[in-house]
Amino acid sequence: MSMPTAQASSSLPATHLAQAQGVATAKRRRAADGHVLVGREICLTCDTVSRFAATQSHLGFTPQAERAMRQSAHWLHAAQQRGEPIYGLTTGFGPHVKYCASPNAVTQGAGLIAHLAAGWGRPAGVDIIRATALLRAHTLGLGFSGIDPAAARTLAELVNQQVYPVIPEIGSVGASGDLIPLSHLARVLMGDGWVLGHGGATCPAGPILAAKGITPVQLTGRDALALVNGTAFMSAYAALAVARAQRLVERAEAITGWLYRLLGARSQALEPRLHAVRGHEGQMLSAAEIAREAGRVGPWEDLSRPLQEVYSIRCAPQILGACRENLAYARRIVEIEINGVNDNPVVHDGEPGGVIHGGNFQGQQIAFAADAVNAALVQAAVLAERQLDVLCNPELSGGTLLLAWEPGATSGFAGAQITATALIAEMRMHGGPAATSSIPTNGRNQDVVSMGTMAARLALEQTARFAAVLAVTSMAAEQLSFLRENGRAHGKPVSKPDWMPAFTPLTEDRTLRDDISRIGDTWLAA
Repeated sequence: MSMPTAQASSSLPATHLAQAQGVATAKRRRAADGHVLVGREICLTCDTVSRFAATQSHLGFTPQAERAMRQSAHWLHAAQQRGEPIYGLTTGFGPHVKYCASPNAVTQGAGLIAHLAAGWGRPAGVDIIRATALLRAHTLGLGFSGIDPAAARTLAELVNQQVYPVIPEIGSVGASGDLIPLSHLARVLMGDGWVLGHGGATCPAGPILAAKGITPVQLTGRDALALVNGTAFMSAYAALAVARAQRLVERAEAITGWLYRLLGARSQALEPRLHAVRGHEGQMLSAAEIAREAGRVGPWEDLSRPLQEVYSIRCAPQILGACRENLAYARRIVEIEINGVNDNPVVHDGEPGGVIHGGNFQGQQIAFAADAVNAALVQAAVLAERQLDVLCNPELSGGTLLLAWEPGATSGFAGAQITATALIAEMRMHGGPAATSSIPTNGRNQDVVSMGTMAARLALEQTARFAAVLAVTSMAAEQLSFLRENGRAHGKPVSKPDWMPAFTPLTEDRTLRDDISRIGDTWLAA
């Protein structure tokens, strides 16, 4: 059976593009109606996952998904009846595969979840939990996992009743999927474990399920394994990171265009012919977006400016375009992963040998993709911080030192710039590759691991830091225009873009922490 894969619409034939657009329209309609369906005929995107994570939309399976799950469960049972060896059903788990399973399938499942329910650290946020449940449900709904459909439906019901398991962030090495985090999800299905309550409190799962009318499920060894032996947790972080990073890079392009207009920077650096002869699609698109914002209110060029600006202005299309290329690669990889089968074993058909054992749960693709997102975010943030320095430097901007209203008597953006510098240091410290940080574990069974979960978590965390740097740079741009308007800086004032959140420029020193957080959070959620 063919599996849907995510493709860039620009590379699709016209008929396929129309079909893809039709699917996208249907998904938007379901989201608007408060329902998101999963199954073989559904192709998830990072943006779909991001929207679902941020809302209270309900989750359900398509009729085809229900049929596919029933069929795969039947095929798995038939293979067991034929006496075929099946990992987790007839064998132990991990390095214990050479030993026989417990004769009691429910005991086998309960033991798997119990020993995996370790982990450490703060609980994952509700957005990550919702995204994780969506992605695992989608994989199960493809019909290659052999899970009892009732267990899959209970997973969806948790989300629909807003029962969110407490899942520690740290514990997965991204090798045999996300065993440790997903075990905490499975525990709650069984009426065990903990769930998030109001105000960050945690509550025992059993009474909450009872109050919501959700019947706990008894997981057999295979059902338990199908819930934990996949990449849903790391992919949730990665999908959200890709969606947020894309929005923030687009915001960085818009801010750069604003700076071109504000500084009167030479337009040749954005000339389409310049970028076309190099040929990078991301660079051409970034240049066009910067130019569109720069020329939003007509010609902007100041011929008294130097012929060539510093690199943070002149080379912004090349830098942000490269970031776009990294994000396009990451999106392609992540969207293939979230629409694929990351399970073990895979129940392919009902024929002898149709239960296939392998390693589709290994998260190396997500690890590399997340590292690419992280690298793009760090370099885009470095660019924004250097643009902030241009604004704060009177020799380059024509403004006052650190954009102070009255230099000496006031200090302007001194504290905000130091904050941006600290954020860049944080981003660089967390910007190293995680995908090559393998540490063998699990009795030498997992002797090469991906660290995909760590890579994806780091990438998502970087989006918040980048958003804060962008917030400071945009505030500084508005401050420079305000100083010009009041005759305290050289040059013409430029009206702020309509996408810029409210910010009151400085005439005296005040705390900017709340402004930085508010503006950054607005762009993270946009």
